[in-house]
Formats: sequence, structure tokens, C-alpha cells
Amino acid sequence: MQGTPSQRSFVLIGAALALPIVILVVIQLSFAFGREREEVERRTLTNAQQIVELVDARLQSDFALMEVLASADMFDRRQWRAAYDRSREFASLNPHWRNVIVSDLESGREIFSTRRSFQLSSAPLNPAITVNSNGVGEVRRDGPNCPCVYLHVPIGGDGSYLLTVAVDPQIFQAVILRHSPTEAITALVDREGNFIARSADYERRVGTPATSYVRNAIVSGETSGIYEGVTSEGFRSSTAYVTSPTSGWSTHIAIASSLINTPRTYSYLSVVIGALLALALAAALIVWALRDLAERRQAEARMAQTQKLEAIGQLTGGVAHDFNNLLTVVIGGLNMLLKRVEDPKQREIALHMLDAAQRGDKLTKQLLAFSRGKQMELAAVDLHEVVPGMEELLRRSVDAGTTLEFSLHPEARWVRTDANQLELAILNLVINARDAMPEGGRIEIIAQPSEKEGCIDLAVRDTGMGMPKDVVDRAFEPFFTTKPAGKGTGLGLAQVFGAARQSGGHVEIDSAPGRGSTVRLVLPKTQAPAVKNGEVEAPARVDLSGGDGKRVLVVDDEPGVRTFMAETLREAGYDAVEAEDAGAALRLLETRLPDLLLTDYSMPGMTGLELAEHAKARSNGALRVLIVSGYADADALEASEARPTLLRKPFDERALIEAVRDVLAA
Repeated sequence: MQGTPSQRSFVLIGAALALPIVILVVIQLSFAFGREREEVERRTLTNAQQIVELVDARLQSDFALMEVLASADMFDRRQWRAAYDRSREFASLNPHWRNVIVSDLESGREIFSTRRSFQLSSAPLNPAITVNSNGVGEVRRDGPNCPCVYLHVPIGGDGSYLLTVAVDPQIFQAVILRHSPTEAITALVDREGNFIARSADYERRVGTPATSYVRNAIVSGETSGIYEGVTSEGFRSSTAYVTSPTSGWSTHIAIASSLINTPRTYSYLSVVIGALLALALAAALIVWALRDLAERRQAEARMAQTQKLEAIGQLTGGVAHDFNNLLTVVIGGLNMLLKRVEDPKQREIALHMLDAAQRGDKLTKQLLAFSRGKQMELAAVDLHEVVPGMEELLRRSVDAGTTLEFSLHPEARWVRTDANQLELAILNLVINARDAMPEGGRIEIIAQPSEKEGCIDLAVRDTGMGMPKDVVDRAFEPFFTTKPAGKGTGLGLAQVFGAARQSGGHVEIDSAPGRGSTVRLVLPKTQAPAVKNGEVEAPARVDLSGGDGKRVLVVDDEPGVRTFMAETLREAGYDAVEAEDAGAALRLLETRLPDLLLTDYSMPGMTGLELAEHAKARSNGALRVLIVSGYADADALEASEARPTLLRKPFDERALIEAVRDVLAA
């Protein structure tokens, strides 16, 4: 016997363990033959049912996408050019959609087909386009984009227009191949008994009629069962079939009759090879256990990465919150100082300090955008300001051998998105481009009018190694990365995708090995705002009158922020009363209700929102509430019965006074 003593020991142990199994197998053979056929039939029917459910799920997924497409505005408005472009976008995201056709059922003509360039067609309807109650057509072997299966969804409520998708049967062939028993021939057939997919001889059989045994089973009206017959290859079989109640398609799994009816032929061989089978089973179990262990380790590593990112998000959010408190005091103090300083040199120094503080404000917003899992705050964003404004950061992010170029078209300027998320997306794309060029190269950031009407393209192009199609197809999956362990999280392109989608746009990737990559964000175009923020200026003189002695309870656990708010309110004529925490505020509320509760959100013991809800209840809903925070949960504020107004930190005295006046005047 070859091998090491340890290996031989394992083999001997395996053989010793297998011996009782072999004996039990031999004993059970005399009892098992009667149950064998029944068990095989049960398993085969279960397998057929599973395939039917998977195929139905695939169909429902396509129908859901088609319904989303058919409900788009351009279809309702009969804007066929825009509908054609949207249909091509959907088809590009679903490679098994071979063609998308829109038909006018009343006039009996085809409007457009995505397999051709756009033009309003006067061609008659494709004979394959027939409306069924469930929207599922039959398989077609011959014709454009065939073999294919046609799926239909009506457009609008009157049903005069029809959206049709020609689906590649290979999508169902993949299901068959994954779930077909190895000893069987599995076929998926339509209502007419034609092959849609088949585990054997697919290319020759797809779209052709199945045997008479298959068709007889279909016309019998039974939803499932077992029948004896002969396959297209000519061997006798017992076939289990299940028919889908939704599509009318049926799955047929044919197993050679000899495997079911004559198992005794192999009974003697089983005694001889039983031990080997047991050893093989043990080996398979070992392989399965090792594979399961590897998958579990991967899952644990992914969970650890998720927890790490969550912890980083919480940490950055906390840091940004504390930094916001500091910036509120700094910005507010500088604004108050600028109102009192007349010396030009001193004012210039103070303005530089204010500019630095406002840049710190921008940094905290970026940190909070990373830490908060919330919907983006959409607004008009100037690409001609955002992109050049990132140049210094981007140049520091690339290697010395990499050149960074900008090309901003004059008409590609204002888009509707979240500025912080857009900056993060650009940074992620530039870092990915840098990593794709270890030897250096050129990165170009391009803004230009989009081929899609009402949109602007913002693209990042590199001269790197490029990506194969299988990587491009998975590029937007969270945690998917081709970088070495520890070099990437797999979340960069996922963030880019999310930012584009939440902005009402989408992302396209054009890449191939050896010719670099272009990632294009297609963002909705918008109008420039009426007033645009310019360079940092000295704060305007704020009218601090008008407080009329109204009582404001100021609550903040940060003394500097609390003092700044209280002093600003007193200068404006308000009666400001300070409380260092929620407990002190509740005690003050027991003695006298203020006209306004001005409170921080994040405080130890009780949040500002919880304080507001307690105070609101005591005042029978009459108390006005203004919450100041850079880290508040906006969704929680909107859902609260206290209905507070939110003022984001950091802010200056003008913003504070205006917010207080607005809340009291509401």
C-alpha cells in the first residue's frame, strides 16, 4: 500500500467505518427495492417542481422589470424616442433581453424595435406578438433574435399599446443545467409542447416539437404526474412532469426505465463496490466540510468588514458632531468679531480664519455623508465649481507618474444631485483609475452634454488595464473587488451607483482588457439657482432687534455653543435662559414655559428630540421647538409628534436669528 503511514491509517479507519455501512446496505437491499421506484418518482417530481418555481421566478422578475419600463412617463406620453432610449438602457442591463418591441395593437403596426436604430416604423405586427392572458408567449426558433421567448406587458390602462421583450431561452437553459439530475434528461416546454430548454442536445432541439408523450401529458390537463414513454433519443423512460399554473409551461424529467425497474441488476455489484462508495462518501463529506468551512470564513470576514465599516461610520459621525460644536463656536465668534472690528488688516485675518472654518464645515459634511445611511439631499450642483474645487485633493490622491486632466463643456454645468456624495463618487472613481494604472498613465475627468435628453454626462476615463466583461457585470455589487486583500472594500463603485440612482440618473461602464475604462455618470440636468453662493465675504450687518423679550430656553451640553446662542439671542432682544442638559431644562420647564425651546440633538442621558417631546406634552402642544445639530436623524425628527424645526450646525448668528424668528412666526 502506497502513501505515508498517516495516510494509510486514515484509509484503514475509513475502511473500518465503511464495513458496517456495506453490511447494512446488503441487508437493506432486500427491503429497499420495493421502495426505490416510489422514492425516485417522489424526488424527481420534487426536482421538477423546483425547476418550475425557479423558471416562474425568472419570468416574474422579467415581468416586474417590463412593468417598470412600461410605466415610465415617456410611454404614457407616447414619447417614443425617449421610450426607445430607455428600452435600450434596460436591455443593456439585462443581456438576456434580445429585443424590445413596442406595438400599436389598434393600428396593427410596430412602433419601434431595439434591434434596429430608432425610427417610427410602419411595419405590420410580428406574428409572434399575440396577447395571452398571462403575457407569456411561445418559444420561436426562427426569426430575428431567435431562438427566443416573447413576453408581453400592456402599456397604459387602455391596452392599445403593447411592450414585448424577446428573451433568450439560454436564461432558462441555465436553470435546467443547474438543477437537472445527472442521470436524467430534463426539458422545459411551452403550452404547445415545444422545447424551450433541454439538458441534452439543446441547440438542435430548442423551438422544435417534443415527443407525442410530452404533448399528451400537456393536453391531459393534469398539473403533475408520471408517464411512461420514449425520449427523442429513443430510450424508454419514466418521466415526471409538473406544469406551472401561471405560465402554462411544464418541466419534464425523464429517467431511464432500467434505472427504476431493474435495480436488482446492480445489487451484486453494490456488495463489491460498497466499501469504495463509502470511502468516496467520506471523501465527499470531507471536501464538503472543508468547502463549508472556507465559505463560513469568507462570510465571517465579510461580516467583520461590514462591522468595521459600521464602526468607522459611527466614529466619523461622532467626530464630526464634536467638530461641528467647535465650528459653531468658531464661526459664530468670528462673525461677531467681524461686526466689531474696523481695522482692515484685522478684518482680513478674521476673514481668512472664517474661510478656514467654513472649509472645516464642508469636511464635516463629507464625514457625515459617509456615516449617515440616509437619502441624499438633492440640490442644484455646479460641475464647473465642484470638479475644479477637488483638483488639489485629486492630485494628491494619484501617483507622481499619473497625469490628471479636466475637460468641462460650457453647456455641461448644472446637475441635480447631492454635492457631498458627488464629490465622494468622483474621488472613488479617480482612486479606482489610479489603482488600475500601477505604472502610471492619464486620468481624464469629462463633463459634457449627454445623448440622453435632459441629462449631463460626468465621466472618469483612464488608460489602465481595463476590465473583462464578467468583472464589469459585477462591478457595482457591494463588497465585490478585484484588488488584493486589504487594498479595497468593494464599496467604491457601489457608492457611485447609489449616488447616481438616488439622483435620478444611472452609471455606465465602457471597458475592455488593454484599452482602459470609462465610468460615466448620467445625471439629470437642472437650472442654475437664482442666487449662487460666492466667495467668502464678511457677514452682513444683522438686524438684532425684534426679540421683544420673548423667552427662549437654550439647552446644549457644550458650554461654548450654549453661550454663543444665548448671547446672540440676548443681543437680539430675547430673554435667553440657559440649561446645561435635559434634566436642567425639565426643571426650568416646571417653573415657567418659554416661547421657544432651542436645544441640541445629541446630549447625554436624553436627546434633544426626547426633551422636545416631553416639553411639548407639558405645554399641550403649544411650545415651539428648534433643534440644532449636524448629526440629527432627520427621519426621526419628521416622524416625531413634537414636529421640531432643524437648524444644521455649524451656523452663524444671522442663521440662528432667522431660524428663531421663522419658528416663532410659524
